[in-house]
Amino acid sequence: MKLLQSLKGWDSTRTAKNGRMKMSDDGTKVTIRMGPEEIQMMEDFMADQDIGNRSDFIRDAIKGYIASVKAGQPMNAEGGIFVRLNDVQMDTLEALVQTGIAVSPEEYIRKCLLEKIVPKSIEDDAIENAFKAAQMKAALK
Repeated sequence: MKLLQSLKGWDSTRTAKNGRMKMSDDGTKVTIRMGPEEIQMMEDFMADQDIGNRSDFIRDAIKGYIASVKAGQPMNAEGGIFVRLNDVQMDTLEALVQTGIAVSPEEYIRKCLLEKIVPKSIEDDAIENAFKAAQMKAALK
């Protein structure tokens, strides 16, 4: 309890209705330890996004994380891949979306990737099998 009382901004005598501690308006200092790879990743992202300082970035990241968890959105989809694109590439993808060629940048990248890794014969077989299944379903109605 003495440690909590010594933290700037916390008053252990005041609690919210849910039993959690209340924080005063002047804030609390929090220290985190990060490895060099994490720091570099953060610095690169901040530079790409024109984010001024680490504190703003970390506060925004925490708020975004909490909001996405509350919305039921996973932060890291298993099996996902993160691809970094430059501004020209991103602008190109956004233009494709605006012209109606793509639904979203992510969808267009998935489509392009599948065209490269799924052999044409496999795609043709899948289309033929889907068509046959649709014909049989229609015949049963």
